Amino acid sequence: MVTIDLNGEPAVEEETIVNIPTSNPPAVGMSINSGHEFSEFCHRYAYKEGFEMFVKSNVIRKEYKDKGVSKIGFGDLEARPHMMERIRLKCKKGGVKSSIGSNVTGCKMFVYGTQKDGEFIIISCDLKHNHPLSPNCSRMMVNYRCIDGPTFDRLMINERGGVSISRNFGTQLIEKGGFDNITFNKKDIRNAIAVERRKTMFEKGDAAGLEDYFKAQRELNGDFYSSIQRDGEGILKNAFWSDARSRGTCKYFGDVISFDTTFSSNRYRMPFAPFVGVNHHGKSTVFAAALISHEDTESFVWVFEEWLKCMGKPPKGILTDQDRAICSAIGKVFPGVPHRLCLWHMPQNASRNLGKLADWKSIDTLIRTAVHDMLDPDEFDEAWCLVMDRYNQRGKGWMQDSYDNRRQWAPAYNRGTFWAGMSSTQRSEGMNRYFKIHVDLECGLLQFIKNYEFCMKIKAQEEKEDNLKSLDTPPRLDVDKSVLAEYVFHKVYTNEMFVVVVNERKGLTHTNVTKLDALGSLVIYRADEKLTSPHWRKRFKSYNVTVDKVKGELSCSCQMFEFRGILCRHMLKAMDVEDFQFIPEKYILDRWSKQVRSYETIRVSYFDPEESKRLAKAKELSQRHNYLKDLAMQNETAYKLYTEGTDVLRLKMEDAVGIRKTGDVGDVSICWWDPDARNVFGRRRLRPREYNERALRRTVVPPEEGVLKTPIDKRHVGRSKKGPSSIYDKTKGKQACSHAETAANEELIRSMYGHIPTYRARQEHANNLHDVRVHPQYNGPVLEDVPESSQINLSEDISQIFDYETYEWRSRMGGWMTL
Repeated sequence: MVTIDLNGEPAVEEETIVNIPTSNPPAVGMSINSGHEFSEFCHRYAYKEGFEMFVKSNVIRKEYKDKGVSKIGFGDLEARPHMMERIRLKCKKGGVKSSIGSNVTGCKMFVYGTQKDGEFIIISCDLKHNHPLSPNCSRMMVNYRCIDGPTFDRLMINERGGVSISRNFGTQLIEKGGFDNITFNKKDIRNAIAVERRKTMFEKGDAAGLEDYFKAQRELNGDFYSSIQRDGEGILKNAFWSDARSRGTCKYFGDVISFDTTFSSNRYRMPFAPFVGVNHHGKSTVFAAALISHEDTESFVWVFEEWLKCMGKPPKGILTDQDRAICSAIGKVFPGVPHRLCLWHMPQNASRNLGKLADWKSIDTLIRTAVHDMLDPDEFDEAWCLVMDRYNQRGKGWMQDSYDNRRQWAPAYNRGTFWAGMSSTQRSEGMNRYFKIHVDLECGLLQFIKNYEFCMKIKAQEEKEDNLKSLDTPPRLDVDKSVLAEYVFHKVYTNEMFVVVVNERKGLTHTNVTKLDALGSLVIYRADEKLTSPHWRKRFKSYNVTVDKVKGELSCSCQMFEFRGILCRHMLKAMDVEDFQFIPEKYILDRWSKQVRSYETIRVSYFDPEESKRLAKAKELSQRHNYLKDLAMQNETAYKLYTEGTDVLRLKMEDAVGIRKTGDVGDVSICWWDPDARNVFGRRRLRPREYNERALRRTVVPPEEGVLKTPIDKRHVGRSKKGPSSIYDKTKGKQACSHAETAANEELIRSMYGHIPTYRARQEHANNLHDVRVHPQYNGPVLEDVPESSQINLSEDISQIFDYETYEWRSRMGGWMTL
């Protein structure tokens, strides 16, 4: 009984020399060993002459027919040249022109071969063409484009790194030395990447592959947590996961989290929902992530319950957008946990709901003043109600709804709680944008999770670099040792958080405190801060500061320390006046310190603390190889020694590793140093029929009972409709108000809020304030030269100043991308 390998080519016996006469044209009577070599020979001839050939007709050998091989088969049952009894190859321009633009010319060129006595004999051929040939353009023809193994691996690495197809192709173009040395184009790269994605999805099933990935991660580290929810038919519904390093990070920085779902990250349109927080460098970090099938209350309840199981306790505060399903789920799973709504969305929603009113500009000015200038909840309530009454918005519409849930978004109600400086969901949205660079709607679940892992690897490496800089590299700022807080915090806090302290110290130059009263050891000050305006007119804001030097307690009505954990300039000024000799411990937060944390030594799939040792080995091997390669290129003797030595070394190393891929004397059809290379001409390397999506769907084995099933592909079901757009043109920058507009706005605010006692008192104090710094003998900084960047804006998400492209040294491999 003869055993037939449907996948491989016919074996070549020892001492047999494969002789394919590539220099001679096909001729009647020429004998070739097999159908595979016959096809190879004809294609090489066509490549040399500058045209393409295709299989016009063929006959499959009986022994392969019995195995089920057919011309329409795919995979193991697809007909291949070595399975043929007869093959007729014809010029691609042969045939009858059937459509406009067709390049068919009716060329009669053909080569016909048949198997006789174990050999393939050419029995007839006609080599004449009725069209010009293009030997110089053969590399651009479809039949002869291919991608070798190492190049394909490099392309996939770049693709995972977020490199676009155009840049990927450009990299190969430069590396290989021009178009003449490259055997593929950008479309081929796109096809090859698509094939790899299809293979990943259909080899075992996309959802089952995700489940296997979670199991492998648990085997690597037992602290990896994952959970998958299925529907009644066993189809993946929701998924939640958090690796050991992320769980360790949450123990230190998981007090306040931001949660948002902003984009569909895969072909199943399952929104990606990361749990994001702020680390000790003031930058975004991911604690956990989820993929959900529906953005409804049921799905969010399941996700938040998994968070509780994973982390063991709820967060101390959670920040989300104004999605009703999320709000409802938080109320059910995290009762009593402070829940804030994104402040950034408030003016956007106001413009959508009130933008068509005739008095919209006045309403907008008054709303922004109430939100950002009213320091007390009672002040805010009175101001907001005045606007509703004046413009007939009481009891209906958006303003009334916003007033009813004001405790969840108004700064006046939330400044007294620690939120790590966050007042919007920009961190979640920024993290989503960060991941979106690496994924699209063609991504399967397993491909997405690999890209997620790659992004986490970049974030872990960035944090490692930040830790090193904070420990070894002092911040590029002049430390004013005369300011106690600055002298202390530059030794304790990370570089990024120390920059925030320095900004507050700079604010001391235009902040003055006046003693109002004293009750025992408790002293009350009024802090007057000079703020800039668009036209450099004097404007002051006043805050109340209380200091108890005996008890070591300080407080300020701006509540910056309570909100962000950084001492404000008003408290620093009062400390200086009271001559504090030390900073009370409770005002030095471990959260911002540069101390080493336990999670930094945890080994996960995307981060290994011992990785530097392997990199050192790889560097040494690369240096050795490069030196030997340079020597081998000096002369033929050195080249021969190099090839003979590497052949011997290769066999010994394969034995040491326990593999043998290349045979004792090497494989004659492929290079042993590139086992993945495929030298066969044609597009099979780029778009093989067995990996066509339709074929994969036909051959996929139905999942067994209990196996997780893949969701429905939703790439072509249309995008969800967007809500009404804002009247603001986001493409235009902020335009400065004219003098007349500024004066009109101030008059509007004065007429509306002037009778509020506390607001009126502050404005009168600001207008009548006598500033000693404008005295002729004053030698300090000029008030008009105070930079606008030194203002304090309580509504701004100050924690974002170190994200995105504003940080000059922030970059990553593979192209521009920052976070």
